[in-house]
Amino acid sequence: MTFDYIIVGGGSSGCVMANRLSANGSRVLLIEAGRDTAGDAIPDDILDGNPTRAYFNPAYQWPSLNATPVRDGRKPSHYEQARVMGGGSSINAQVANRGGPEDYDGWASSGASGWGWNDVLPYFRRLEADQDFANEYHGTDGPLPIKRVRKSEWSGFIQAVSRAYEAAGLPFRPDFNGTFGDGYSVVPLTNRDGRRVSAAIAYLTPQVRSRKNLTILADTTVERLTFAGRAVTGVDTQGASGRRSYRAPNVIVCAGAIHSPAILMRSGIGPSEQLAKLGIPLVADLSGVGQNLQEHPSIAVSAYLLPANRMSPNVTGHIQMHARYSSGVDGCPPTDMAISAVAKSAWHPLGKRLGSLQLWVNRAYSTGAVTLRDRAYMVEPGVDFNWLSDRRDIDRLKAGFRFLARLLQHEPLSAVALDAFPSAWNRRAKQISKINRINYGLTSVLATLMDTSGGLRRNLIKNVITDGDSIASLTADDNRLEAFVRRNVTGNWHPTSTCRMGADSDPLAVTDSSGRVRGVMGLRIADASVMPFCPRANTNIPTIMVAEKIADAISKEHAYD
Repeated sequence: MTFDYIIVGGGSSGCVMANRLSANGSRVLLIEAGRDTAGDAIPDDILDGNPTRAYFNPAYQWPSLNATPVRDGRKPSHYEQARVMGGGSSINAQVANRGGPEDYDGWASSGASGWGWNDVLPYFRRLEADQDFANEYHGTDGPLPIKRVRKSEWSGFIQAVSRAYEAAGLPFRPDFNGTFGDGYSVVPLTNRDGRRVSAAIAYLTPQVRSRKNLTILADTTVERLTFAGRAVTGVDTQGASGRRSYRAPNVIVCAGAIHSPAILMRSGIGPSEQLAKLGIPLVADLSGVGQNLQEHPSIAVSAYLLPANRMSPNVTGHIQMHARYSSGVDGCPPTDMAISAVAKSAWHPLGKRLGSLQLWVNRAYSTGAVTLRDRAYMVEPGVDFNWLSDRRDIDRLKAGFRFLARLLQHEPLSAVALDAFPSAWNRRAKQISKINRINYGLTSVLATLMDTSGGLRRNLIKNVITDGDSIASLTADDNRLEAFVRRNVTGNWHPTSTCRMGADSDPLAVTDSSGRVRGVMGLRIADASVMPFCPRANTNIPTIMVAEKIADAISKEHAYD
């Protein structure tokens, strides 16, 4: 029951840590709250190269985790976060973006010394086995295969979107992980032969799992960390066998940007005033724990596609094209916006008929917070994203919506994307996206009606899907557009920065540049929560990079012990 290292969380970063730290002979315990996915036990919906089935499976999510998107008085709604070995990499869209060099240089200049672009590029190279490129930007023998969608697999809708991008002045970039800038590209995926390769599959191979010094404990929730004074001594857990304690002089928290700060606060590390109200004994007064929550706020438009322009059923890779462009808004860097294009918007019959363009602010400035609502581990923390609190973010979403409207008017695209409409990931969309027979039957009826005639389709869109909003009505009225954006803004499941790295002089920094938690011995964090701000990328690959870099720092320290 005693180990050298305990890793809390078996998501993307935890799988990296378990692999790297057990390689040197150290006794390692990896604890994951969700189910394991090993060998022949990997579910088919996780292996599926099209992620919509796994993503909508409630068995892989925290069931009671809710979040408030904007501070307008609305009730919190379910926020989808993975609870399964491999974490988000087991259910996400598999997109393998890195972000721009200026993101990481910005991390370094903000106080995370040693995290500039030249510092992190070797770890991006280390994690990947790129199947398409071999140059100074890419690795070829890492654990995680990176394979790009082929242009030949693009549907008619995606091809038409590419021509609209060209007309708008966005060039094609063959490699989105090469030089960073505006343009559109095929999407790099963590995928091999059309099948998902999660961090669990890549890093917890049968050979790694067979190491006698590595213990993997799934379906087990960490209640809290334990301490002797200010030195960590292990963790208390709850699982199928009841309450257990495990001991180690080194604990590495890899539970993600929402649950990592919650675990710290339940354990007495965080804002002293908040902990005192909950009767939690204070171990370290760190006011930055749970603060600076960031995400990529997003909006979308969708359109009806005729059969010839839909995604082929034998093609994998849900997101087939990415684009990046510059908003030109003062105070924002270039290449600060992103768009994903899909020719299938959901798993059900209606979704298979809809193509969508999802646009998001790729360098956001609004920040929220994760707060502890109860000292009990069963009660999820409060999650307040506070999207659009920075004026730059809502202005760019509004301008981005207008940009999408102009793209849809481009003649090759307008001939393919029929009866385009503003769409949203709202309560109604979430309800109908649950995988069950009732939703399949309902969406089958709606899909048949949309196929019947253009007039009936437009009536359904107006009165059933959009509640009367149209792209034309929103672009013609700035106040109405702003209200629509505030009402329908959603995220990309990219939460970061709630335990951010920083300089000793930064009162809100939670860790140093090696992930060590301030004022506490033996405790580190090595996941997306330590990012100083959310990079201009889907965050899975940056999170794996963070874990690789911190694991390397730990291993080097171990070698000198």
